[in-house]
Amino acid sequence: VRPGHPLADGPLTPERYAAAEHVTVSRRGRLRDPVDDALAALGLDRRVIAAAPSTAAAFPLVLDTDLVVTVPRSVTGPALRTAGLRPLPLPAPLAMPPIPLHLVWHQRHDNDRAHAWLRAQARSAARALFVD
Repeated sequence: VRPGHPLADGPLTPERYAAAEHVTVSRRGRLRDPVDDALAALGLDRRVIAAAPSTAAAFPLVLDTDLVVTVPRSVTGPALRTAGLRPLPLPAPLAMPPIPLHLVWHQRHDNDRAHAWLRAQARSAARALFVD
């Protein structure tokens, strides 16, 4: 959220979180994501008014409005701070499923030893950064 956002004042309950206006991050323009499933499990709905194709596009919308964007802090933490946004933890007991992280390469590199080494390094780095 932006600095001074109303959600930053007082306890952040699932009800207050759901009542805010949200923007999703979706390259396909989807207005529903796993956050909606987690809220539905608590009997809540949220109002998503926009979808941004990337966090880089969502952050300026959030910085200049009272919109809320929910993104994984492990991936976006430095960008949140750079954008001047204030990270808030999801309200308990809202629980999100793990987010899969995929490495993708062209099949012509499957048997390339240098590329296999690079993939192993990338896997190791990703595990160190993102796996609890």
